[in-house]
Order: sequence, then C-alpha cells, then structure tokens
Amino acid sequence: KQWYQRRVRGMDLDIVMRVTEVSGLAPDRSRFLLCMLSCFPLALIFSVLLHPYRVGSPVRHFFQLSVGLAFCYFCFKLQVLLLLLNTSVCYLLLLVCSPSKVHIAVFAWAISFMSVSHIYRMYTDYNGYTLDFTGPTMIITMKVTSLACSVFDGLARKPEDLSNDQSKLAVRSVPGVVEYFSYTFCFTSILSGPTFNFNDYQAFISGSDLIKADGQKRSMFGGLVPCLIKFSTAVFFISLTFLLPYNFEPFFDDEWRNSQPWWYVTSYLYLVSFLTRCNYYFAWILADSVSNLSGFGFNGVDENGREQWNKITNVYPCRTECSSSLKLLIDNWNVGTASWLRRVCYERSPISPTNMTYLLSATWHGFYPGYYGCFLSMSFFLLTSRKLRRVVRPLFLRSAPVKVFYDVLTTVRSGITTRC
Repeated sequence: KQWYQRRVRGMDLDIVMRVTEVSGLAPDRSRFLLCMLSCFPLALIFSVLLHPYRVGSPVRHFFQLSVGLAFCYFCFKLQVLLLLLNTSVCYLLLLVCSPSKVHIAVFAWAISFMSVSHIYRMYTDYNGYTLDFTGPTMIITMKVTSLACSVFDGLARKPEDLSNDQSKLAVRSVPGVVEYFSYTFCFTSILSGPTFNFNDYQAFISGSDLIKADGQKRSMFGGLVPCLIKFSTAVFFISLTFLLPYNFEPFFDDEWRNSQPWWYVTSYLYLVSFLTRCNYYFAWILADSVSNLSGFGFNGVDENGREQWNKITNVYPCRTECSSSLKLLIDNWNVGTASWLRRVCYERSPISPTNMTYLLSATWHGFYPGYYGCFLSMSFFLLTSRKLRRVVRPLFLRSAPVKVFYDVLTTVRSGITTRC
C-alpha cells in the first residue's frame, strides 16, 4: 500500500512538473490547467455516454460529484476536507432550520467560513496569487446561499409574494444528499465557476431543458459548436498574455512615470490591465465551453430559431471592453456573481440595498482594503453616472454624428476610469 501511494504521488508530481516546464506556469496553476483540459474528454463522456436519454439522473449526479471531488483533491490535496466541511454544515442547516430562517442561517455560516478562508490566505500568502481552496469556497458560497434562498422562497413564502424570477427558481423541497453535493461540486464549475441556480442544474441533469415545446428531443451534440467557438476564444485570450509579456513594476518607479508622456503611461496601464483581464476571460470562457460540451447552458432559441447556449455565460469580453458606462461594465463582467448579488442581497436587503450589495461584493472578494475602497465607492459612482447620463445624454441625440461622438467619448472615458 505504501509503495502504491508513493508510486501514485510520484506520477502526480512528474506530470505536474512536466506541464510546469513546458508552460512556464507555477505548479499550482499547472494543476489547474491539467484539470481544466481534462474537463473536455470527461465532459464529452458525460454528454454522450451518460446523456439523460441513456442513463438516469442518479448516475449523472454521481459522476459530477466524483470527478469534482477528484479535481479538488488533485489541486488542493487535504484542503478538500475543508470544502466538504463547509458544504456538509450548510446541508445540515438546510435540513434542520426552519424554512423561514434557513436562508439566514446558511448565509451566516457560508460567509463566515469564506471570511476565515480569506483571512487564512492573507496570513499565509499576502498579496500572492497561489491557487488554494479559497477559490472553490467562493464558488460554493454562491451556490449554497442561492439554494438556501430558493428553499426559503419555495417553502416559506406565498407564491403571490414572489417575483417572476424568484418563482421560477424557487425550490419546493430540500434536495437529496447526492443531488446537493453534485450541485456544489459539479466538475465543470468547481474550480473557476461559473455559478448557477439549483433548478437550472436539475433541468440539465434530468435533460428536461433539452425537450422542445412539441415534446421532441434535441440533439445530444447541440453544445459542440458553441464549445468549439468558446474554446477558440479562450485560447486567443490566453495567447495574448504569452505573446505580450507584461508587468506592473514600471508604475512603482517614479522616475519612469515622470519621464514618460501622460498618454503613454495611461495607454501602457490600460494594456497591462487588459492583459490581466485576459486571464479571467480565459478561465471563465474555458469553463463555459466545457459546460456547453457537457450539455449545460442551453437557453432556448432566438427569434430566428437558433439555439442559444449562454445560460451560464460569465463574461462578454467585447461588451466589457467597449462598455460606455459603469452599469454596462457590471452587466457584462462576472455575470454569475452579479446575478447572485442581486438575487441574494439586493432583492432581499431591508436597508440600503445598493450599499449592502457592494459591501457583500467586497467581502466575497476578500479583506484587502482596496476591495472596499473600490466597491463601496462604486455605489457612489453608479448613482452619479445614472444622474449625469439622464441629464447629459439627451443633448447628444439630436443627430447621428453627434451621438457617435458621444458614444466614442463615453467609451474612452469609461475605459480610462473603470478599466485602468
């Protein structure tokens, strides 16, 4: 047994070190990359051999849970036990708490556990970028709190008191053990997201989201083309970071900043910021492509009858880079987290929903002071920009050329002030 363990551990390290040598990535990022690339063949197996037309939901749930836990162990080793502790406590709270209080109890525990995780990370790797269990904890926090709110809506509130969105996402009974842990450890999203709602996940597992209005079944390969398009897009963005090496060090050099023209410093800062965002584009779009390949993400058809596979899309790079206002930037960046903040906090906070939402966003990201300065000031900027837009924009709608000038000007201004 000891020989077998040493053999497996040696193979593990050998594979990771080879990927590290080839890619130039740190070992923790090499593990992440290996898992993300492994998702593609596993997602293909899941969508074809374990398609809901062929096997039942329990088999699909078990596969998702098993692979998700294996990924967490491969990347974080025994820290996976902390993830299991977190999710287990949340499930016990779902079982024992009153439906009218369950969302508060789960929220309090999940946020507290995540906060301790952030503090531990700051203590062990301050200002570092080492990948540890904190990332999956942030994703699990969104999932379990969303589920708790859905259970609250489904069991403790009257149907007439729910909005259309809340009624659609309401959960009428506490999920079974395998369903719950499959949802929280879904292998296509546990490492980098995106987050999604329990009812959408259940529809994906059962295959009910692929049934047409006339009762006919859609092709099991419907997500293949969207997957290939998104995979190519992800490769494009990560390639930019290798082709254009970048760093922030010049900005800490007063002599360099003072010796360069302001437009050069601003342009360089924008380029470095953009290349930093490319890492997020890569991770989120790659996760989205894997989800589509597994069959998850179908969002109906458009007016031309074309299938839409954007139900769990987490970012729209072009809209983000070309956004002309802070609101458009928020609407197209980290979409899943923005939806979670709206559904869990903004729609439920009894006092100052906007400020409470940005406070929760800062806490979810961590405890570095910059997060709080950024997100709490964003509330002020958002309210101010709305009023300015309401007053100023009508002045530029008198002719098409003037409107184009306004759009270009606001896009450039937005790019400098919000993405640098």
